[in-house]
Amino acid sequence: MTDDSVSVPFSSLWHLKALHRMVMNRKFDGPDDVFFGSPHLAAAQHAILEALMRAEPQQAARWESWRDARGHEEVLERVRRHLRDHAEAVTALEPATRRSYVENLLAPLVGDPDLLAELLSE
Repeated sequence: MTDDSVSVPFSSLWHLKALHRMVMNRKFDGPDDVFFGSPHLAAAQHAILEALMRAEPQQAARWESWRDARGHEEVLERVRRHLRDHAEAVTALEPATRRSYVENLLAPLVGDPDLLAELLSE
């Protein structure tokens, strides 16, 4: 088994924040594409946010609060629309795969169990 992890140094916290902002904007403001529900993009987004929390430990609680999907109605509407538009394909997925897909759609945001159940029933 090989380790395929990589490390990317940023010379400025602002570079990391800019990357986070750009990925969020592209994912949720751009057209749907193959990356929208990608587990690879979701993992990258979580890693970026975790790097921000490590870089600014005094802001970690604020970032953790920001991560709550319920505080992002525009993102939730985008995810709901995607789930409605692709309902046949999404409902054909096994339950665990469907849940992972919805979590990937939300990334780097996180839904509480009630929100995830609501989205899974869309």
